Amino acid sequence: MEHKVNSEKSSSELISELEYPKSPNAIKYLNELTLKQKQDFFDSFDLILCDCDGVIWQTLHELLPGSPEAIDYLKRQGKEVIYVTNNSIIPIGMQLKKFERFGIEVKKHEIVHPAQTICDYLKSIQFDGLIFCLTSEAFKSLLREAGFDVVEELVGYVETLDDLRAVINSDDPVKAVIIDVDFNLTASKLMRAHGYLKNNSECLFIGGAADTLITIGGKDVIGPGPYISVLENTTKRKALILGKPGVALRDFIMEQHKIKNARRCLFIGDSIVTDIRFAKVCGFQTLLVLTGTTTPEDLQSKLTETDTPDYVCERLADLNGFLS
Repeated sequence: MEHKVNSEKSSSELISELEYPKSPNAIKYLNELTLKQKQDFFDSFDLILCDCDGVIWQTLHELLPGSPEAIDYLKRQGKEVIYVTNNSIIPIGMQLKKFERFGIEVKKHEIVHPAQTICDYLKSIQFDGLIFCLTSEAFKSLLREAGFDVVEELVGYVETLDDLRAVINSDDPVKAVIIDVDFNLTASKLMRAHGYLKNNSECLFIGGAADTLITIGGKDVIGPGPYISVLENTTKRKALILGKPGVALRDFIMEQHKIKNARRCLFIGDSIVTDIRFAKVCGFQTLLVLTGTTTPEDLQSKLTETDTPDYVCERLADLNGFLS
């Protein structure tokens, strides 16, 4: 996610000036902790689940200073780091190259990526059938590489009812509809997906990233979440969400990484809704960084307990040499 820059004052300066409302789960600011409190915090988790966009780098491939050093420090202190991204536009192979370019050593199984998670889920249930995707081409390519059959979409300009019928009516025996970020989403695609889901109660309904908004070029645009809601409302069905902030992703992460105690996990993210709300519902500890979508001013609003981070710091780099 893009960083909202305040040209006059740094985030840390704003933090010191603002008075935040008390909540059932009061926020702790890492820069205000005593050495004993820092040690207690550091001893309270073994595994770090870390968002990428807005935490390690900006969406447009700009590294946030000090992030690689902080990750290296955490690993040297015996912490395991897993990267949880909602960015399915960038294939995992490119994600790995991006980490390598920034000097961060990451293995494929250490990245939780919506397309890969959904592939793994489909394999786990031995899914065999056609899939209709409202996703990026990179997402579809990963599904095909995993051996799944993806419906080739009918591309055409819809002007008349006959055009619409030709596009949305299909005899394809589709057994799953998957929705994620699709920059070429159209009303006719949604109508076709609605038909598959409405006419076949056994057709799987799966969502990847479910962000309400995503940030592109410094501007908020509609994410896949509202479109998932449209299909849920019209079909009267609930999607299985295997990206943030879907709770089903928790079970996948817990099983995949053999996590026995959710409270021994620290989730680091930049978004109150996508990261903090997801992590709190899952039972993880939460650390909000202010290098992405959330600003110090946002924390002045009346946050629910689920939206209130346990800890806040200005940037991931603040964790480098944390106990020294």
